[in-house]
Amino acid sequence: MLLRALLAGAAVATLTAAPASAAPSLNELGRCYIAATPDQREYVTIIGSGFTAAKPVGIYVDDILQMTPLAEYSGALSGSVQAPWIEEGQRVFSLRLTEQENTNNTVTAFSKVTRLSVEQVPASARTGDRVRFRGRGFTDLTRPVYAHYVFQGRSRSTVRVGMPRGDCGLFSIRRKQFPFKKNPRVGAWTIWFDQEPAYNPQAAVRVPLTIKVRPRIKRGQARAR
Repeated sequence: MLLRALLAGAAVATLTAAPASAAPSLNELGRCYIAATPDQREYVTIIGSGFTAAKPVGIYVDDILQMTPLAEYSGALSGSVQAPWIEEGQRVFSLRLTEQENTNNTVTAFSKVTRLSVEQVPASARTGDRVRFRGRGFTDLTRPVYAHYVFQGRSRSTVRVGMPRGDCGLFSIRRKQFPFKKNPRVGAWTIWFDQEPAYNPQAAVRVPLTIKVRPRIKRGQARAR
């Protein structure tokens, strides 16, 4: 009877013992995330697993704690966090999940963040001059970038700029500042850069570049900046 009782107890212990937890894992991140302004930054999706049930897990971006949600009963963790802010250019950033009561349960992933921007070089030019337009943050690498020339709230012309390249959707092209019109009307023009073939004021990713066309001076040419 004693032997039978010991065996029964051993069986119960085997059935109730917690299984060894797997090492934490994190979903693969996107190639590059966009930061348009300090308040407008793309969200990074988080899908993690392998954490202790109902335990707090710190979410860190560049080793700065963002939030501390609880892992689900299954050990999974899901949510999102904004990509870090960047003033210009692009850089690599880290996303780390660390269980607060067991820091050995940690997983880290890396991606890139870029400032959504377009610039004209040189900044000031005659409307007929060739200038270089440079941009970044157009991360749909399957669609070209377009420039929509808008005057007094109306689109006057759309020009195909070209395909973006690299993880963070860069482009660089040299062409006339106003390739479609020899003498554009005097006043403030806005060139909207986006990835829509037709001008769309509600485009999700777009960057404005303001060009001020002045009255003709010197040799009958207007200057713009």
